[in-house]
Amino acid sequence: MSAAEQDINRRSIENWPSGRLLDYAEEHVGDRDLLAVIHEVLTRRGVDVATAAAKRVQALLDRGRDGMAADVSVGVSDEGRAELAAMKARLEQAERRIREAEARAATAERALATEALPSRGGGLLRRVHLAETAPTWLVDAARRAFRLRFHPDRFADPVMKARAEETFKEAEEIFRQIVPNGQ
Repeated sequence: MSAAEQDINRRSIENWPSGRLLDYAEEHVGDRDLLAVIHEVLTRRGVDVATAAAKRVQALLDRGRDGMAADVSVGVSDEGRAELAAMKARLEQAERRIREAEARAATAERALATEALPSRGGGLLRRVHLAETAPTWLVDAARRAFRLRFHPDRFADPVMKARAEETFKEAEEIFRQIVPNGQ
């Protein structure tokens, strides 16, 4: 693994839960640099779980410094190991669900960013789905919905944003024309 990849991996562990960091440290006892990074991350957190995990990582660092074999499972009962395995499985399942939810959110954002804007020209009145005699309350509701859906700030692409600004201005003008006729 290159130094750049290691740097990226070490920066990404800052977002990991304290328990997962401790597990990772116990799995990589021989990598003193990694243990030092994990210890630093844990000591910056101000919660009891992180403090306890930082003490455990420090003990791993001390054992490695003394040249002793670091068997972290010494003194842990079978019941404790089973509970630890169950917690690890639940944590991995939660992390998987989070990754899936993030993937769904990213897909939805991409879909919104590439959503087609209303066609140019006289079809905009049809796009807002209102007759020229629509009541004021209905025009206001449609205007709010249109603003939420087609506001220029929703688009990251400069071309789409410019087109959205033009469309948005035209739609506002159409809404202003409808309101006086509807009263």
